[in-house]
Amino acid sequence: MLSLGPVFSLSSPSGNKRETMIKLKPKHLIYGVDDKPSFAVSALLGLQHVFTMSSTLVLPVVVAREIGVGFDVVQSLVCFSMIAAGIGTIIQSIKKGPIGSGYLCPNLCGPSYLSVSVQAAWLGGLPLMHGMTMISGFFESLFSRVVHRLKRFFPIEITGLVVLMVAISLIPLGASKFVGIEYAGDAINLNVLMVATITLFSMIGLNIWSKGKLKLYCVLIGLGIGYILSYFSGILSASDFSAIIEAPWFALPGKHVEQFKFAFAPSLILPFIVVSLCSSLKSFGNLSTCQKINDDNWKEVDMKNVGRGLFADAISVTVSGFLGGMATDTSASNVGLSAATSATSRRIAYFAGGFFICLGFMPKLAAVFSVMPEPIMGSILIFVTCFMVISGIQILVTSKMNVRKTFIIGISFVFGLSAAILPDLYSRIPAWLSPIFSSPLTLTTVLAIVLNQVFNIGIKKE
Repeated sequence: MLSLGPVFSLSSPSGNKRETMIKLKPKHLIYGVDDKPSFAVSALLGLQHVFTMSSTLVLPVVVAREIGVGFDVVQSLVCFSMIAAGIGTIIQSIKKGPIGSGYLCPNLCGPSYLSVSVQAAWLGGLPLMHGMTMISGFFESLFSRVVHRLKRFFPIEITGLVVLMVAISLIPLGASKFVGIEYAGDAINLNVLMVATITLFSMIGLNIWSKGKLKLYCVLIGLGIGYILSYFSGILSASDFSAIIEAPWFALPGKHVEQFKFAFAPSLILPFIVVSLCSSLKSFGNLSTCQKINDDNWKEVDMKNVGRGLFADAISVTVSGFLGGMATDTSASNVGLSAATSATSRRIAYFAGGFFICLGFMPKLAAVFSVMPEPIMGSILIFVTCFMVISGIQILVTSKMNVRKTFIIGISFVFGLSAAILPDLYSRIPAWLSPIFSSPLTLTTVLAIVLNQVFNIGIKKE
């Protein structure tokens, strides 16, 4: 079925129309971004996204344990991170005004911020982490206001490369959890591998061969199968279920003595700004993917839309720091999930964000997600990464490649992957540059932007 979205006209100074761009809803989408699924369907699809969003809730736990705080502080950090991510998910889906891209692009705890958050917590405790997180949000908000003027830095081939590297950055986490390996040198856990394989192929089978709208719930059904298999295989223990049973249905997020206390350190401003920029570039790729999967006529990035999306993300980061959580980020895995299930309606974001906020006040439901077995996490990440990889390649091949573009993409891709294949290769670089070299995504993106400017020196622009 063909669905026409808003029509945009580009006019010459004299007022004559030169070009008309019409957004076409892709035929494979069951629910496009402007469609309105029923309450029940939206709720189930939102719940499906919540399972994926919860995959990074371990990050605030890691930060808290690094500085040896108590259980109430850990609980507070997790709850307020969930509330901030839920708020960001809803704001991101707003269609009108200067805030929000209007797409289903949920937030979660940002992996990009883990290293600098731990560094800040070591140096000045959680108040310093919260204060520096707010500075990151402020910087991203400034960046979002000027990003539409930086279109020449992000031609179509770099956009495709960023989307591809977003997918590649998910591979180490997904693959390690899929085979049950936590540390280098560990043996593959055959029990975990079996559960992950059955869970993954359950999702794939429902996605390929199911009829009607059953495809929408392929991940949710796969999750149920995975939980059952995890219990009978011993991956989920009786103590895990007792933790769920004993948790209260409702409780206010735990408040600790450092709640609403903030500190700032000049020495950390640059590292947090660098990480904020890297996180913004990741969100740039996620929002570009959202634009592409919702429009069969997509040819280039709508930079003003990206700017509104980055502003929504900046609000989520700032709110997280103010409330007492960990910095948030847009989720590549959730964008891949929306493409995999053929449901990208922004209405789903309202439910996903609302559920995530509620989880901050409902420890019993939060416990269900907190005991999610690793093979289930791994199977979800592998499932959605497949769609992200193909999306990035499709964007890349739409650009007419020449020698310059070949070297820009090739060099950036090679050295970006080197950060993943040989992580110790850049272990001795200055500390303030380490966030760039700590991720294949950030290193690839920064190199591509710089090389694009260098290799295009002397070329006339129309």
